[in-house]
Amino acid sequence: MTQSSPRIGLVGVTFDAATGSLGTIESVLAAFADVVVARMSLPQCAADTGLLTLVVNASTDQIGALAGRLGMLESVRVKSLVM
Repeated sequence: MTQSSPRIGLVGVTFDAATGSLGTIESVLAAFADVVVARMSLPQCAADTGLLTLVVNASTDQIGALAGRLGMLESVRVKSLVM
């Protein structure tokens, strides 16, 4: 089985700040630190929601694995796009 070539991808993450899920999200991101190129976090205090955007350079399998791990977390919603 051949490894697919690296692609640029975007991963959007929203999470409920009140659940304290940010620490768990950070743990997942640390496991994928080698593929994350850029990251921007935007707190939405009025809505008690956090927004996180990631630019990644990885194979489609790695992007899917990252999105899948994040999506399994409680109160976390994920969308990904491969360019």
